[in-house]
Amino acid sequence: MIPRSGMTAVQAAPQAQATGSRPPRSRKRLGRWRQVACACLALVLVAGCRPRAAQPPDAVSHTVERGPLKFTVTASPRQLAVGDTVRIALLVEAPADYEVRVPEAEDFGELVVRELTPTESRPGPSGLVWRRSFLLEPLISGPLEIPSLTARCAQRGASADTQPSFESELVSEPLRLDVRSALTDADRPDSPRDITGALLPPHPPRPWWHWALLALGAIAAGCAAYAFVRALRRRAARPPPPILTEVWALRALAELAAYDWIERGLAREYYYRLTEIVRQYVERKFALAASEMTTEEFLAMLARDRGALPYDVGRLRDFLEACDYVKYAALQPRREDAEGALATARAFVHATAAGSDAGGCPAGADQAGARTP
Repeated sequence: MIPRSGMTAVQAAPQAQATGSRPPRSRKRLGRWRQVACACLALVLVAGCRPRAAQPPDAVSHTVERGPLKFTVTASPRQLAVGDTVRIALLVEAPADYEVRVPEAEDFGELVVRELTPTESRPGPSGLVWRRSFLLEPLISGPLEIPSLTARCAQRGASADTQPSFESELVSEPLRLDVRSALTDADRPDSPRDITGALLPPHPPRPWWHWALLALGAIAAGCAAYAFVRALRRRAARPPPPILTEVWALRALAELAAYDWIERGLAREYYYRLTEIVRQYVERKFALAASEMTTEEFLAMLARDRGALPYDVGRLRDFLEACDYVKYAALQPRREDAEGALATARAFVHATAAGSDAGGCPAGADQAGARTP
């Protein structure tokens, strides 16, 4: 399909790529990722902004109404201990053309109270709302009675010089509170308890983001531990590095010399192992099938190809034939003969260590050289 501008799809593709525009499929995929990110952010905000459960009311109040006038006295908390404070809130609702006198501290009788907030009036749904608060500190346990309080109201006259007469009165009923003692049934006034340490308040509950951080930290620690264990397993499963063939041969000869074969009457086994080490060394170092040939076949092959093994063929023939006498002719060698054969094998390895054309182990010698037969 040819675009309206006259360019073909092949010509329009480089232009769209040069201007940095995205293909429709990429734009759709980017839009889906944006929607997922917005949904996750909304879930986090909803989880963090959940409204707390409303606390049950712990207050006692009384309301008096007369026509458009309304007087409410509230005391909280309903139950308290000696030394706690009681907040008494006075609220009078009256039309805007009324003047209101809220009770004073002297109206509480013998109770010692102090003013918490001065009288203030604010616009309300049906006129003005008059507010005032007092604070009471009871020092004796038992029932506590807040006496009746009287709010006086008067309607303003048409003339500003006329003084309003506060004839309308709103009288509340007494409010009863319970003041608990700090003493228990086991306490006696004549034998007080000893002073104890300070009691700490209960720890507030942790916010949701604390638990989110702890969860993220636990996940990160688990991922780090998994990666560490996996790295250790990979390192443990890694095969050991290959060793040179001559190093392997010298180690095998050293292990052979550590055991007293001649003293224990195992000369034949000693020479079998000695020639086996030399034959495997030749096979791995020079890729010659020495282990599958007899001594005559191996020496004949070396006579035909002088460059196959960089060593004196005559010395090697004397070594192999001396070993065959012990293995097959039941010759009993002396300790000096066994040590000389071992020295000859070591000299052969040292002399031919750098004689391989490949400069190292042939193919298949890495795994075989990693273990001693």
